[in-house]
Amino acid sequence: MSILEVYSLQNKPIISCSLIDDNGNEKEILIISLEDNGIHVYKNIEEKDNHYILPPIPQIDLLIKEVIDEVAEELNVKSIVFKFGNNEEDEEQTDKLILSEEWYNAEKLALAASKHTALLSDIDSKIILGIVKFSSFLYAATILRKEDTFPLMQVVLKMDSEIPVLKIYNEMGQLVEERREKIDNFENYVRSLINSDEVAIVYKESLEEIPSPIEVTTNKGDKLYVGVIFKYFIGFLPSSTIKDREISIHNRKKLAKMLRALLYLDKMSKNSGTEIIIGRKGVPLTKLKEQINLIKNRVESMLHKLYNLNEINYYGINESVIDELIKYDEELSDGDLSLGIRVLPVAFIVTASNKQEFDNQMNRILNGPTSDGYDILDEYVRRNVSSYFIGYLMSLEEALIIYGDIINEMNNNG
Repeated sequence: MSILEVYSLQNKPIISCSLIDDNGNEKEILIISLEDNGIHVYKNIEEKDNHYILPPIPQIDLLIKEVIDEVAEELNVKSIVFKFGNNEEDEEQTDKLILSEEWYNAEKLALAASKHTALLSDIDSKIILGIVKFSSFLYAATILRKEDTFPLMQVVLKMDSEIPVLKIYNEMGQLVEERREKIDNFENYVRSLINSDEVAIVYKESLEEIPSPIEVTTNKGDKLYVGVIFKYFIGFLPSSTIKDREISIHNRKKLAKMLRALLYLDKMSKNSGTEIIIGRKGVPLTKLKEQINLIKNRVESMLHKLYNLNEINYYGINESVIDELIKYDEELSDGDLSLGIRVLPVAFIVTASNKQEFDNQMNRILNGPTSDGYDILDEYVRRNVSSYFIGYLMSLEEALIIYGDIINEMNNNG
């Protein structure tokens, strides 16, 4: 049987896959790359070239891994070998897929997703406006003429701070304007930039992938769908003396009750519902993996006891992003002052009697509370948990965006 060798470039968002047979013969069969209009997949199997484009999603590593796994299953390979580097001299074999930093550039992914949305539109209109809500606070838009493949303009709105950051790019992809501005309606704002009445708007509410559940049969013969997703509270703790200081979390049961109410989630029972497990402390990034493992141990113990479940699908845990955040944390340390990020992991154990119910619960968690709900949560956390937290129910990818913005702002201010 053959081996699938997956080679991920360190300095570019490109992955190439080769099939190696028992005689050592090698054939390139798959290339995955990030372009300005989406994720390009080139397959060369059985002498047939197949090219298609996928819209980027925040969990980009899951999307790429899914493409690779599908090819591996199609070819019935014996094993998959992962390599990471720029050339044969500095490449290293890894035990999992590792992506270059460019794959985690959320702004670039969002812009590509908006262009993908605009290009796929079959609406007959002079101007096409493709808009995506890439995450809970990142929007992107692409404006193009129907007959063109290059944009007239692209716009990004990042709402991860009190005053959002707006960026406008020209047709060459160059940043021509960046400013802070409060914008109530992103769609209306972008529409106002277009000097034409003949505009068709294509909008995607969210491109986050709904996690797939594990199917479980209970002792009574009932079928359940089970999955676990991690979200995070993000805070910053300026400290001139204790770099490893942690934030103790009190009233965790009350906080879980508040989250369940704001997300419209039922408490877990024998047949359905959601259990929320909150970490004991907001910890530095160097201790985040340890804190996640403690929660995972509780999750696994609970699900094994309830359903004799040993296999669990976890979502929202990306060690590559954690490592990237740790690197940013080191960059922000300046002499005796350490503006350290503190992260509180929260696990949602979702159970449902059918797939639709499971997806509905997951969507509520992925999309987060309403704007009023966020205000309620913000006030509750500041009064009862800690005033250091500034972001709630975020993904690690969203935390990476915030940290990147802070570094850019510090660099711009000298």
